Amino acid sequence: MSERENAERLVRTKTSVTADLLTWLTIHGNLCLALRHPQNRGPSRQFVVNFVKRLGQMLVTSGAITEEELKAAEKLEAEEGSSDIVGGS
Repeated sequence: MSERENAERLVRTKTSVTADLLTWLTIHGNLCLALRHPQNRGPSRQFVVNFVKRLGQMLVTSGAITEEELKAAEKLEAEEGSSDIVGGS
């Protein structure tokens, strides 16, 4: 299997991971911090940005944070150099 075929297989294959909301909130914050790093500009960045956006919306939907708290976090990320975090996925 070529690298491209393997990458396509990885994108198609879905899996589930369950955790409590505090863990997901912590993961969201840590990923946002990692995305601030100036050398975090490689090809996988967009996958992580999209994941962080979906995770943020899930945290709002579940009641872990409010829409206003998510918007404030996105604003901070934009100010710190991760403007691609802001907005929908």
